[in-house]
Amino acid sequence: MTKSNKTYDAILIPTGETSFGDRTFPVRTKAVELFNTGKYGCIFVTGGYNGFAKYGPRKEISEAKDTFNFLTGTCGIPEDKIYTDDRSLESVGNLTFPLVMPIYGNPCLDEFKKIMIVGKEGHLWRVKQYTHIVLPPKINLEFEEIPGKHNNGLAAKAYHAGIRNALANKRGPEDIHYFLMHEHPFYSENWFETPVFSRKMEMGSVALRWLLGR
Repeated sequence: MTKSNKTYDAILIPTGETSFGDRTFPVRTKAVELFNTGKYGCIFVTGGYNGFAKYGPRKEISEAKDTFNFLTGTCGIPEDKIYTDDRSLESVGNLTFPLVMPIYGNPCLDEFKKIMIVGKEGHLWRVKQYTHIVLPPKINLEFEEIPGKHNNGLAAKAYHAGIRNALANKRGPEDIHYFLMHEHPFYSENWFETPVFSRKMEMGSVALRWLLGR
């Protein structure tokens, strides 16, 4: 019997690479490089659309599906080695949706014992903090940081501080999922029908309330 050399259950890609205009795909390319070492059981891609994207669901391809097409079509990764979840509109949801409400046919994230999360360093500093809030501690996490920025402006940092404050008293991922679906503006009905500028103003106002604990 041949001994398996797999040491990780999955590579997790929290998408966002193309939301900010990067078409060189360094995160996807690194994920492929890692997967081809044979040490990883699968690639799990999570993320749908940026909440400030000009177009949203049903009008353009999601980030997860775009990544899936890249991995299978351009890089030749077998389809049965890739799972996607494109329901999330921000980084907390990237972790919460596939954990709380797995898509039929997808493994739940808590089925994995060891995960390598691959992303730009400008994104992963936030993702690392969200993993401590959302994911159960039994999952062994490692991070592969790709040099590069990822929406690190003042507004993004204020949002990050605000949502961390809003989630501080939430009890577990189910509570966080409920918060996203019922209190986060991105998930409100017809969010993508509103002009981008108006969406940014509304999200900024809500993030300020979170930051102030209101």
